[in-house]
Amino acid sequence: MLSNQRLPSRKALYLITSRTGIYAFRWNIRIDSIQHQPTLSLKTRDYLQAVCMAFDLAISILYSPTLEDIQAVYANFSDSKRRETKTLISIDMENLLSELSIKSRKEYLSCWNSFLDSLSTKTLSVTSINQTNIDGWKETQTCSDTTLKKKLKLLSSCFKKASVDVDSEWLKMTANKQPVRPRRAFTDKEITLILNKTKHYCDGVTESLNEQWKYYLPRIALLTGCRLNELAQLRVEDIHFTSEPYLSINTDSKDKKLKNAASHREIPITHHLKELLLSLLKNKTVSERLFPDLPFNESNGYTNTPSKWFSKLCSQELKLKDVSFHSFRHYVITKLFNHGIKEELIGSLMGHSAGKLTTGKVYLGGFVYTNKLNALGILGCENVSFN
Repeated sequence: MLSNQRLPSRKALYLITSRTGIYAFRWNIRIDSIQHQPTLSLKTRDYLQAVCMAFDLAISILYSPTLEDIQAVYANFSDSKRRETKTLISIDMENLLSELSIKSRKEYLSCWNSFLDSLSTKTLSVTSINQTNIDGWKETQTCSDTTLKKKLKLLSSCFKKASVDVDSEWLKMTANKQPVRPRRAFTDKEITLILNKTKHYCDGVTESLNEQWKYYLPRIALLTGCRLNELAQLRVEDIHFTSEPYLSINTDSKDKKLKNAASHREIPITHHLKELLLSLLKNKTVSERLFPDLPFNESNGYTNTPSKWFSKLCSQELKLKDVSFHSFRHYVITKLFNHGIKEELIGSLMGHSAGKLTTGKVYLGGFVYTNKLNALGILGCENVSFN
């Protein structure tokens, strides 16, 4: 039992235990000749921890003259302890964002979920967030500084909606003394290296059957210029072998997402692309995903695994610098442009939101299938073996 030595102020501090060993804090106060003993369970059997909590409570109550003030201190103390034990992952962020539009809600949730995914522990309490957690999340973002600045605003809003206190300084952008180099296009020599390095993933060996995406994703990207997430989320039903065969890039399933409205498009299937797709479609049902072995992530879809693997392949095994999977897209656009394909047609094939020219935005939007097919056919005519 702890005591403040029965101070003449008629106030005394007690630390008591229940029959089960749980400590409780009890404060004595006499009002109008009536003795009151407001008690608060500390919900711990640890003596030292109980002493620390009792000390904090005593400091808060020492100059509280009324019973109501003491009860208010108890309520604030209990609330703060509940917040300390509340974890970030337990926050129902989707419900907190329910008043927003569907599009805005997706942006906020994507940002929030990516922050949760970056944490080393999923049981981090709302009162334990520090700058290291925010900086760690920043390092996982591979977007431009402009996009990161937008994401920081979204993340800050999420914290406010969840009543999580964070220092605004943690969410500020710091200027790069050495700006990150933009991703570049692959060279023909590098493309050959990558294709040779991934060739064995489609040799029919049992060990490679679950890793066939390592063979197909680079090759399909080379023949279409599609973004990684556009390819990783494809389903069998997105491939149409009609009189004018095409690949449908869409958001027809809940697990799909695209960068913008212009990303919804139909890409002609060339001869080389058809050969790849036919071999990939073997033994797959209509509703099945093309790459069922890629795990799904709420914030990044199916791109996490292939993106990390491909970055490691390029940087560590092939010793290539300033490249990523997106460099395939740079490569395709560069090839098409160098072969004289109009910028507006390239934008149509790549799913760019708008061209720079008025003609591209207004007058040249309806390119016929044959023009698109001939443009992509150029990619299959390069001195590169896709097998």
